[in-house]
Amino acid sequence: MKKKGRENIVFFPDVERRLAEKGIEALQEKRFNEAIALLEQGRELDKSNSDIAAALVLAYFEAGALRKAKWLCKEMLLEGSGDYFQLVEMYITILIQLHEYREITEVLEALFDEREVPAEKREHFMTILQFSKRLADNDPLPSTDSELEDLEEDSLEEQIRPGEIDFFKIHDLKEQVRIAGILAGQNIQPFLPEITRFLNDEKGHPFFKTILLNVLREQNIDSDMKVKKFGFAMEVNPVIMPALHGLHQELETGKLLAEELEHRDPVLLENVLSLIQRYYFAAYPFELESENPSAWAAAFHSIALSYLGSLHDLEGMAMIYKVKKEEVERAIQWIRKVEEISYPII
Repeated sequence: MKKKGRENIVFFPDVERRLAEKGIEALQEKRFNEAIALLEQGRELDKSNSDIAAALVLAYFEAGALRKAKWLCKEMLLEGSGDYFQLVEMYITILIQLHEYREITEVLEALFDEREVPAEKREHFMTILQFSKRLADNDPLPSTDSELEDLEEDSLEEQIRPGEIDFFKIHDLKEQVRIAGILAGQNIQPFLPEITRFLNDEKGHPFFKTILLNVLREQNIDSDMKVKKFGFAMEVNPVIMPALHGLHQELETGKLLAEELEHRDPVLLENVLSLIQRYYFAAYPFELESENPSAWAAAFHSIALSYLGSLHDLEGMAMIYKVKKEEVERAIQWIRKVEEISYPII
């Protein structure tokens, strides 16, 4: 049967407005995938409508489709559509979730150089700029999201077919990132049986599992699966998983450490934040053992000092963060276990 072309489709009057209204209603009710479908249709009918585009950026963001949110938001900024500084704040929020601190630094430095920052936002943006500079200068791991973007562009012609690769035999870090980059640029649905087996097997490398989970989440894969890491098992659904580096425990731990060290020892803070990023990248999507961020803050602080060759009193460290010494010791054991298992290949 011959398909009708778009030129044969007759739209009802004002259909884009109704699509936008239904899309925004779905967004408000947290039906994010439905909101995306409706808003994408509305935007296709009215590319110039900045309200539809802004709502679509938010829908992508809430659904965890961060790269789509990033590129649409960037497109709006370049076109000058919508509220410029609201878009800038949204763009920076997306970049923080993507762990792209170098780009945040470039964006904010350009704004300050052009003296375009409103007085009421100057202090807020300066704080983000200083924080991002620290992380950009001390990034211990490949920035998975940005590297996958580059790999997608470099390997548009390269495709992988189901059954062509054995996920259990890919141990080299660069090869893991390369494979994930190719998969990110094609439909990952046919690979779900292989990836599901890999995630559910303790032998799979934790780092590679994190990368693949991130690709599944970004492609909005709505499927229940089990992930095993470090002797633990967890049921997940990628479409509702938190963003990488968006786990509550990691954010709260980093906040506590920044409050303690930002003014007293900023160099040590850089090292501790580096350690936190590395640990939670390997552990994702798990929040292991103690749920107390204070215990993790004390543990990361302690380990960073030991790596720098500084003597410290563990009991005194526990007192600083108002937590029991035994909790700190358990957290330290977990950090060392994760590091030992996860990073011999780096």
